[in-house]
Amino acid sequence: MEAGPPDEMKGGWPDYGQPPFEAWLTHRRQTSETNVLAAIPPSRQVRVATYVLAEPGVDPEAAHAYLAQFAETRNWRVHSTLFTERPAASIAPPRDMRRPELTRACGTVRRGVVDSILTTNYQALPPNSTSYEHLLGQLDLWRAFIAFLPPGWLQQPPLLLHPPHPIATPKGTA
Repeated sequence: MEAGPPDEMKGGWPDYGQPPFEAWLTHRRQTSETNVLAAIPPSRQVRVATYVLAEPGVDPEAAHAYLAQFAETRNWRVHSTLFTERPAASIAPPRDMRRPELTRACGTVRRGVVDSILTTNYQALPPNSTSYEHLLGQLDLWRAFIAFLPPGWLQQPPLLLHPPHPIATPKGTA
């Protein structure tokens, strides 16, 4: 969890440069993550499900691989089922609140199969603070958390989630 210097604390939680309610939600998510991680015995790996919102131009397989790579650095075990939301027009205004794959991922949490849902960033979740708060509340009830890639992971290497271009093989060499 990020700890903010005392001069950045406002109303009991760090000032993340967001409106107060969103800052509180950020603090709530981070507190849940800290509490859940502390409750998991050291002898057991944290179990995560990866969730990707496959907006246009996003290669979901690459995104899941990137999330798995991050999980490996934390010694987290990735669940075998990958949850990929493929919202056709739902990402255009007005943004659709339905996320059936996120609901399925929450089902694995509810059943105790995983401890967390790992996704790229906040934008992968429903675009409404009230829905996000509800999600956090459900995860708290199930003693689970939602985790995002740290910002640095989105830039090194860039998270251009397009599949790489195949390298052309000269004729007669394959």
